[in-house]
Amino acid sequence: MNHVHKYESVSHHGISSELTEFGIEAAEIRRCKKCGKEMPFLLTRRGDWVSLFAEGETEQQDILLA
Repeated sequence: MNHVHKYESVSHHGISSELTEFGIEAAEIRRCKKCGKEMPFLLTRRGDWVSLFAEGETEQQDILLA
């Protein structure tokens, strides 16, 4: 499905102290309002939310989220 994903937060997860050492402050799962695709996002120390996977990595993402 070709469209621009419009993600909204579904769940927010706590992280371990080990992850904060790598610059990760928070993690959450977001779902696209149009197609229902879910994607994990990470909050970096700089304050940027970034997706864990590139859009083309659907097979690896599905395995991780399962």
